[in-house]
Amino acid sequence: MTTGMRAGVYLKPGRVALAERPLPEPGPGEVRVRITACGLCGTDLHLVHSPRPIVAPGSTMGHEMAGLVDALGPEVDGLDSGEPVVVEPLATCGDCDPCREGRDSICRDLELYGLRRPGGFADAVVVPARRLYRVPETLAPSLAALAEPFAVAVHGLRVAGFDDRRPPARLLILGAGAIGLAVAAVARAWGFDDIAITARHEHQARLAKQLGVHHVLDAASSDDLAGVDADLVVETVGGTANTMDAAAAALAPGGAISILGVFLGPLTLDPQRLLGREARLQWSNCYARRPGESDFEEAVRLLTASVADYSGLLTHEVPLDDIERAFEIAGDKRTGAVKVSVIP
Repeated sequence: MTTGMRAGVYLKPGRVALAERPLPEPGPGEVRVRITACGLCGTDLHLVHSPRPIVAPGSTMGHEMAGLVDALGPEVDGLDSGEPVVVEPLATCGDCDPCREGRDSICRDLELYGLRRPGGFADAVVVPARRLYRVPETLAPSLAALAEPFAVAVHGLRVAGFDDRRPPARLLILGAGAIGLAVAAVARAWGFDDIAITARHEHQARLAKQLGVHHVLDAASSDDLAGVDADLVVETVGGTANTMDAAAAALAPGGAISILGVFLGPLTLDPQRLLGREARLQWSNCYARRPGESDFEEAVRLLTASVADYSGLLTHEVPLDDIERAFEIAGDKRTGAVKVSVIP
């Protein structure tokens, strides 16, 4: 019986490597999932390249997980060995007011798998059974793992007050990386009929058009976006980017800015411009599971029910043994990378 496994771990700023870890055993209410694919997120890049360590050295990274049910812990039923699933990578207390309301992502004790708990750049991971969502066997693992960024997109639109029942007159997405393109895909699936996106690279612009984005903008500065008059601006860049001035310049009076990007330092805002528009700033963290409105459940539904082809988002598949190369590819947009999927 195998007792060890491979894992892609954070070593120090700018460095990840393959390591050996014990094969985890599920406890009460937990399930061991054999990973079949784990997407490499822009947040993973931010975390690895941050000069100030955010992840503890030796931590197993990766939170965009698809896999197969491998072992059930005590008190788990309703799942069968070999079932394909995706993982909602949140660990919460379950008892606080936000948790009881289904707002798991603002639990004060929130921890993320792949950040504070072992993640999916590994042969296996153990997670609570309630964090698993079934997917069809016909859905390729790398596509199934897109459920996580799609859930981020669903949540970012919902918390700003927009969905398939109330689309904005115009949506502007800042950034055409994986999250920005996921927002575009969700918005088109929901029937939004005026979507613009900023794209720095030709392959990003091409994918945006394939997803049905109506306007692809090459915006070098905030001045280029003045007059766009978007009812909703979704910021997806984060890092050290100076995108909030651009968001304010593009915003229509009374509009909202939904911030999905993970910033690594203080932001610069133009209070006069935001004041004059009575702008609403809405931060969006991960996903929620309010009754009847689980963001992850909607993401899985969109991926499995839509006739749209999202395979173009999957630009690279890299073996887990080459985890360092996966990060190199994802960090160099000259490779044409959008979504790099790590395959055990």
